[in-house]
Amino acid sequence: MTSRSCNTKLKSEANQFLKNFKFEHSQKPKIDRSSLKLSEVRERIISHYNINNAHNTFLSYRNSYDNLMRIIGDLPISIIDKSIIEDFKTKRSKEVNLISTNIDIRNIKAMFNKLVEFEFLEFSKVAKIKQFKIEKKKMLAIDSADIVNILNSIKDIQLKHIVRFTLLTASRISEVLNVKIKDIDFENEVINIFQQKTNCFKTIPLTKGLLELINEIINSGNDSNILTLANKESYLFHNKIINRTDLKLRADTVSKQFKRILKKLKLSDDFKFHSLRHSSITELIKNNVPLNIVKEIAGHKSITTTMIYSHVKSDDLRQAVNSLSF
Repeated sequence: MTSRSCNTKLKSEANQFLKNFKFEHSQKPKIDRSSLKLSEVRERIISHYNINNAHNTFLSYRNSYDNLMRIIGDLPISIIDKSIIEDFKTKRSKEVNLISTNIDIRNIKAMFNKLVEFEFLEFSKVAKIKQFKIEKKKMLAIDSADIVNILNSIKDIQLKHIVRFTLLTASRISEVLNVKIKDIDFENEVINIFQQKTNCFKTIPLTKGLLELINEIINSGNDSNILTLANKESYLFHNKIINRTDLKLRADTVSKQFKRILKKLKLSDDFKFHSLRHSSITELIKNNVPLNIVKEIAGHKSITTTMIYSHVKSDDLRQAVNSLSF
């Protein structure tokens, strides 16, 4: 929706302006949709995702669109059908793994639906394209005894704080490193954590253990690097090497530090920093926390995702029954 000034206060002149405006727009030639190429609608579709989605989501759609143009060429959008996208899928899968290829396929299908919505297409010919079938990976959770060993092995105080914060909030590394002082609501005793994956906040209660950890983080170090509550834009986990509270740590740096600890303890190579989130959610399930509450703590959009972890409890029951020797 938009508005246009008539530059007048008289109703009769305003009505005449509206009449002329409608006439001018009715005279515009209709777009020949059959000849529109990918390059000609690119700006319209990409700008939509730039305005309406998180930055990383926008980048994902833009990359998928550009990958499509690069591989199939600048074809008219009206002729792009299932066979062309199947060919794209095959060629793209030789460049990247199947997961990345599937992301492109999902994005392309969504973008072609938008082209229909924007009336550049009458209907999408790629709606029924299927993604590659990928065997689901098991949610790798680290045993609680191993987590204790990990925490005891970490010499870097900040890394230990990050690991503990992750376990207490069941968060992703990107979410943990994005937390600022302003996200901690001491008055209402909650902490708001933004999730880029779902583009929304999840709210975690500021429990005694979490509050003690946050106070420990804020008061750690010497006078030159103490985080002050007055600076609401300070990152909770900022770059202490150059003493910049407005500069957050890099996720890959933290992940590499954590991986070195796992290697030192000779734990499975399959474990990574994200395993801490799985461990936290798994522990909640084992402690009989209702699935709908686990869903909120984990920040899952759908309880179906949370239910993936429910196999843990059934496995525990099976192991318990197998231990019977009557």
